[in-house]
Amino acid sequence: MMQKKRTAILITFLACFFCLKAAKAVDFADNSFLIAKATPSEFQSNRFWTFLKENEWTGIELDLDSLEDNAYIRNSRIPFSSVLEKLETLIAEKESQITPVFINFSGNVKLLDSIIDSSSISSQVFYLPQGEKWPTNEYLVQSNRRIIFFVEGNTENQSQILHHTKNYTLQISANQITPNSVILSNESNISKELFEIKNFNRLPTGAAPGLSRRMVPDYINFLLESWTKYGKKPNFIFMGTGIYNFDFIIEQLNSFNVIRGMVRTIGKNMERIYWNNPEILITGGKFSFPILGGDEMILSPFAPGYRMTPSQIIITGEMVMPEQYSIIAHPLNLNEGLKASFHFDGSLTDKINPKRTFEGSGYSFSQDIDRGSVLRLPENANVNLGDPNLYRLPNSSFTVSCFVKFTDILEYGDNAILGNNESGYRRAMHLILRSGHPYFGLWANDYMSDEILEDNTWYHLTWRYIIETGQQAIFVNGKYIGGSEGHPPYSGSSDLHLGSALSGGASLRGYMDNLYIWNRPLGGEEINRLALDEEIQYSIPEPDKSIITNKNTVFILSGVLVALAILFLLTLRKFNSKKKQTSVPEVTLPQKNRIQFFGEFIAINNNEEDVSELFTPKVKELFIFTVINNLQNRTGAPISNINETLWHGIEPKKVANNRAVTLNKLRKILAQFEKIEIISNSGYLQLKTTEPFFCDFIEAFKLCQLPEGMSRQQLELFFHLVKKGRFLKDSEWIWLDDIRGFTGNQVIDNLLKLASIYKKENRQKEVEKVARRILEYDDLNEEAIFLQIWGLQQDNNSHMAKFNFESFCTKYEKSMGEPYKMKFNEFTRYYSEQL
Repeated sequence: MMQKKRTAILITFLACFFCLKAAKAVDFADNSFLIAKATPSEFQSNRFWTFLKENEWTGIELDLDSLEDNAYIRNSRIPFSSVLEKLETLIAEKESQITPVFINFSGNVKLLDSIIDSSSISSQVFYLPQGEKWPTNEYLVQSNRRIIFFVEGNTENQSQILHHTKNYTLQISANQITPNSVILSNESNISKELFEIKNFNRLPTGAAPGLSRRMVPDYINFLLESWTKYGKKPNFIFMGTGIYNFDFIIEQLNSFNVIRGMVRTIGKNMERIYWNNPEILITGGKFSFPILGGDEMILSPFAPGYRMTPSQIIITGEMVMPEQYSIIAHPLNLNEGLKASFHFDGSLTDKINPKRTFEGSGYSFSQDIDRGSVLRLPENANVNLGDPNLYRLPNSSFTVSCFVKFTDILEYGDNAILGNNESGYRRAMHLILRSGHPYFGLWANDYMSDEILEDNTWYHLTWRYIIETGQQAIFVNGKYIGGSEGHPPYSGSSDLHLGSALSGGASLRGYMDNLYIWNRPLGGEEINRLALDEEIQYSIPEPDKSIITNKNTVFILSGVLVALAILFLLTLRKFNSKKKQTSVPEVTLPQKNRIQFFGEFIAINNNEEDVSELFTPKVKELFIFTVINNLQNRTGAPISNINETLWHGIEPKKVANNRAVTLNKLRKILAQFEKIEIISNSGYLQLKTTEPFFCDFIEAFKLCQLPEGMSRQQLELFFHLVKKGRFLKDSEWIWLDDIRGFTGNQVIDNLLKLASIYKKENRQKEVEKVARRILEYDDLNEEAIFLQIWGLQQDNNSHMAKFNFESFCTKYEKSMGEPYKMKFNEFTRYYSEQL
C-alpha cells in the first residue's frame, strides 16, 4: 500500500514538473484573492456561494467556536463540517480554482485538524511547513491540493493542516494607519511571503454618497500604494460581508505590469531590504512592484553592510523585462567607511589617521584583567576627538561602536560615552546611558532603549544611524535592543568628546576600549562580529586624487610636467644634435581610457573601443555639465543647478526621475573606463578621476590654473591638448556659452604666448599651426592674422600675405560694420613689435 502511495506521489510530481516546463509558472504568492466573510446568514445564502463560484479568485473567512468536541460558525449551530462540504462542491465545479480559507478560532487546533482529516476534502488540502517557499499555481492544481487553511487567534498546539497567519503573512488594516514602526521593528514581519489587508470594505474615501465603488479610485490606489510600500502584491483582501461591490478589484490589480526579483547574499535571500525610493518603506529579499503608467521606474536597493550589484534597476515603458531580476548583495569589509579606530594601547593613536593628535584631561590608561590596556575616564575626564566633519558624521549615516565598563552607573543621571557640548535640535550628539538605559540623542531627536546595564561589566555598545530611513538603533553585545525611525540627521559642528556630553554635564565614570567610527551604517552581522572582538584588517586610504586640485597639487603637477618636458627635450637633442630644429615633435597622448572635449566629442573606453555614440544627447550634457562644475567648484556640481539647467520647466517629480535615469545610464557607460566615477554627496554630483583615465579638457584646465603661468614645455603640451579643434564644437547648449567663451580666451592667450616663442625661434611652420588654431576660435583675431602673414613673408610669398590681409579686412568690415583702421604696412609694423 505504501509503495503504491509513493508511486502516485512520484507520478503527481512528474506531472507537475512537465506542466511547469510547458508553461510559465505563477507562484501562489503572486495571486490576489477577495476574502468574503461567511456569517451564518451568508452561509445559507445562494447568492454568496454563486458569487464565489463565478469569481474564481475568492476565498472565505469565518469565525469558529468549539462546543462539545465540535466546531460551529459563531452564533449558530452550523457545524464546521458543513462548511467543508460546501468547499468541496465549490472547487469540484472549477478544476483550476484555488481557495484560501481563514478561520478565526481560539482553542485547541487539533480539534479543527481532526474535523478536516475526517472530511472528504482532506486529500485536497495543501500545507506548507514554515520557512519553505510557496509553490506555483500549477503545482497546486496538478496535485489537486487546492484548499489552503489559515488560522488566527489564541490557539493551542501545533497544526499540520492550518497555517497560523502570524507566521506566514504581513498584515495591515485598511481602516486605520499601520505605523511604520510596527513593520520596521520586527524583521520577521517583512520577510513573510504573503500580504493580507484587513477591513478593505471600510477604507475611508472621499467619494460622494451613492457613487459606484468602481468609480472611486481610492480603492485601487490604496492597494497599489500598499503593494509598492512593502514590495508585496496584496494576496488576501478582506471584504467582510461587502464583497459583492468589489468584484472589479482583482481584474484591475492583475492589469498592471509587475517587476519581480530577489536580493540574495551568500546562499540565501536577504531578509530586509531598504530602498532609495520614497514610495517604498522596506521589503524582504523577495520583492514585487507594480509598474504605473508609462513613467520610468528606478529601483535602488540597499542594506547596511552590503554593496548591491547592480546598484540600480531602471524599467522603462518600452523595455522587455526579464521574468525575475536578481540582485546580489556583497558583504562589505569592516574597514570600508571606517573613519577612526582607537585601541587605547597606552596612547590616543587613531590607526586610520596616525598623524592626528588628541588632547584631553583627567584620562589615563589602565591594564584590565579581561581586555588588557584600556582608556580610563573617571568623573570629569574627557578626550577631545575634534571636528565631527573629520569623521564625516554630519548629514550622513554613521555607526559608533566600543567596549565600555561603567564603575558607577547613575540612577538618576547620565553616563557619557561620546558627545559634544552643543545644544539645539539635531546639533547636539549624546551617546550615553540615561539612568542605566542605552540612549541615542541628537537633542529633541532621541531614542532610549528599555535595556538596563549594570556596573563593572564589559558591554559592547553600538549606535547606528541610517539617513535614508532616519533610523536610530542601539545594539548591546551585538544584539539589536531597539530603535526608531524618521529621525533627521545629525548636523552639529562643535568638537566631539569621549567621556563628556550635554554641556559638560555628563561623564563616563568607567573604562573604554576599541572605539570605532564609520560614516556608513553597519549591518547586523558586522555588529555581531565586532561584539565578538573580531580584528579589523586596516586599509589606510590614499590621499584623495580627485580632479579638483588645490595649489599644492597644481605645483606638483607643474613639476611633473616640467620634468617630463625636460626628459623629452634631452631625448630630442640626442637624436638631433648639431641639427637646426625645424619642428616640434608630437606629444604622445593615451590611445584608450580617454574622453576628448576639444574638436568632436570622442570617448574611447579601456578596451580601445569608440563608445562615443553611447553618450546620448542628455547623457553627454549631464556628463559635460558635471565635469565643468567640478573643475570650477571643489564641492561638485549642485544637483539643484543640474535640475534647473538640464530640465528647466519640468515638474520636480519628473525632473528627479529623469535625472536619476540619465545618471544611471552615464554611470553604466563610465563603468567601461578605468578610474573615473561620479558619486552623489550631500546634494552634489562629484567627479573622481585618477590615472590612467585621461581627458584633454581636464588636463588643459589644470594647466590654465597654474598661478605662475605655463612654461614653454607646458605651452607645447597645452597646444597638443587643444589642437583637435574648437571646444565641444558639436555641442550647442545655452549654458555652455560662458565656459566656451572662457575656454576660447584661455586657448587664444596661451597659444599667442607659444606663437611668440616660436616666432622668435623662427619656427615658421609651428607659428602657422598655432595661428590656424587661434583663428578657429576667433576668425578676426588680429594677432593670428599677423602670424599667418609673417609666415608667408618668411616664405617670400608677399602676394599671398597681402591677399590674406585684404580678406581679413573684408571680413572685418562685414562683421563690424566699419572699415579696418590700419593699412597693410601699419598692421605688420605694429604687430611685429607686439609679438
